[in-house]
Amino acid sequence: MRLVFTAFLPFALGYFLSFLFRSLNAVVAPALRGELGLDDAAIGVVTSMYLAAFVVAQLPAGVALDRFGPRRVAPVMLFVTALGAVVFALGQDVVVLSIGRALIGLGLSVALMCGFKANVLYWPIGRLPLVNAVMMTFGGLGAAMATRPVQWLLADFDWRQVFLGLGAITVAVALYQLFAAPTYERGGKGRLADELRGLMGVLRTPLFWRAGLAPTFSLGVWVCYASFWAAGWLRDVAHLDEPSVGVALFALSIAIVPGYFFSGMIIDLLHKRGVRGGRVLLVYGLLFLAIHVPIALNVTAAPKLLWFAYVMFGGMSVVCYALVTRAFAPELAGRVNTTLNLICMLIAFVVQAAIGPALAGMGTVHGLSRAEAHQVATLALLAMQAAAWAWFAMSRDARDLP
Repeated sequence: MRLVFTAFLPFALGYFLSFLFRSLNAVVAPALRGELGLDDAAIGVVTSMYLAAFVVAQLPAGVALDRFGPRRVAPVMLFVTALGAVVFALGQDVVVLSIGRALIGLGLSVALMCGFKANVLYWPIGRLPLVNAVMMTFGGLGAAMATRPVQWLLADFDWRQVFLGLGAITVAVALYQLFAAPTYERGGKGRLADELRGLMGVLRTPLFWRAGLAPTFSLGVWVCYASFWAAGWLRDVAHLDEPSVGVALFALSIAIVPGYFFSGMIIDLLHKRGVRGGRVLLVYGLLFLAIHVPIALNVTAAPKLLWFAYVMFGGMSVVCYALVTRAFAPELAGRVNTTLNLICMLIAFVVQAAIGPALAGMGTVHGLSRAEAHQVATLALLAMQAAAWAWFAMSRDARDLP
């Protein structure tokens, strides 16, 4: 229990904030349209700045985590997040909002990776998929808080007050991490050149790409839709009104919890019976591909249930972080995890930023309705993911991840 409250919970709360902030713009988007006159393209650009900052920070953050440890890195980054929340709350145009959103993303870019690094340091390596999965359930709770509960808050407070309040909560979590987390014994040891050499060694390892590319590609698409574009699909294809969209997003955020938790539990149970983690990961990927089919066909009979399954199955691939990390030395854990996260967030950023202009272009240039444009986008993403998973399936090393 001491480890839970010192080495686990401080970083789990950081990831809770990460998913809350990541998903928040999908709910406050109507307020931004009404008060500032932003259109969907502008809101999409502002929202994607969070992911852009994630991408920029991943590799240096991985080196910092392995060099200084999560206790030193996590609080500093959360203070940056709090600053970003204040800037966003004061924003009056796209430029200031984008700067605030980028600072939020920069500060939260290592929230999950700090937790993963702490798990490697303080928990048995064989239980890593399960411990990581439990930590990631906090992300699902954060996503849930960013939906219907935020809509309730917006009934009594404006979106600026919500962001200022979250900034204060972020500072409190940062102080908790600073004073509660264990010290990192390797802090400051070793030359920076050695740390960078270790990073390059990870990037030159074929197994890293064969086992990591497909799941992180799917996770990037999943992040993009679960945190923003699912709401657009529900409005444009299923034609739900705003209260119904809020309820649906709350249900989707709840789906993250069983997706994360049971993916780790299943891996843990099957590992004890000699089943390779890579083979289970491949099954998770195929399930996620399968749920794309009715979405691409614009099936609207039960949209909330459909997207609940999408979010649950999509989240299962997060076990790739633990599985790939176990193939490397523990001292490389920060660099392995953040490099995987770089791929994931780079894809999420590109997809999230591209979907808005693509939908608009398909409407104005080709005359497609919004529903038809969503269909084309989903089919294209499905085809790219299928190619990545086929490469994974053809690699024996990837399928045989322990």
